[in-house]
Amino acid sequence: MPFLETDAARVYYRHWAAAEPRAAMVFLHGFGEHTGVYHRFGFALNAAGIDLWAVDQLGHGLSPGPRGDFGTLADCSARAEALTVLVEQQHPGLPVIAAGHSFGSVITALRLVEQPARYRAGIISGAPLAPIADLLDVDTSLDLDPSWLSGDPFYLDTLQVDPLAFVAADSAPLTRALDAAWDRFGSELPTLTVPTLAVHGGADPVSPIGPVRAYAEQIDTLQIAEFPGAKHDILNETVHRDVVATVIAFIAATLGWHSVRDGTRTE
Repeated sequence: MPFLETDAARVYYRHWAAAEPRAAMVFLHGFGEHTGVYHRFGFALNAAGIDLWAVDQLGHGLSPGPRGDFGTLADCSARAEALTVLVEQQHPGLPVIAAGHSFGSVITALRLVEQPARYRAGIISGAPLAPIADLLDVDTSLDLDPSWLSGDPFYLDTLQVDPLAFVAADSAPLTRALDAAWDRFGSELPTLTVPTLAVHGGADPVSPIGPVRAYAEQIDTLQIAEFPGAKHDILNETVHRDVVATVIAFIAATLGWHSVRDGTRTE
């Protein structure tokens, strides 16, 4: 895998390349994941002409650091920045989309607010936009039940056998970073100007959908696509094909593509 040199450490990333890219997505994964679990998402985006670039955050995947320790919000944003710069260098002028799942969506949302001219669209998945009771105590170790994440047997098997994936770790670093983000969301998210789509499971027990619905009602540029019965890892749920189709349709509409179907585009 290729890597990026950052001030904190060398971090690894993956690139799913479209044959003729018309847009590029910079993606940030969530707690316990790594970029490798998003291969289905990447291939589906590629078929629609969208490059996918995703970085293994510190403490995850092949990147170094204590298990589960993303670092600070600024640390995580710096890695997204480094990957965005690389994309801009590789494909000058190509529309760039900021995207993230779970904790990755927190960083993505803040970057969309901070740099509205940088990205043409945003995608947030399973976004924890309001405090979560189980993550308010920094002394509590996070231990996720895989059944909370997805009903897809293939994905659940991946979580069990993949040595780079995990569902339990010290949650103190995650809790500190989320607490800092939650302090900012109330005042900053309403200033969002970048067209953004939130995809969320209607039965998400980790990050309930209610706060996302509430923000979508308040913010004109934030749309929500709810998938009834789906759980937290919506991009790797049984409905993952419908979810990515919804994401692609949103990107197509935002970028002015008249149609995107079966990997073909007209403009």
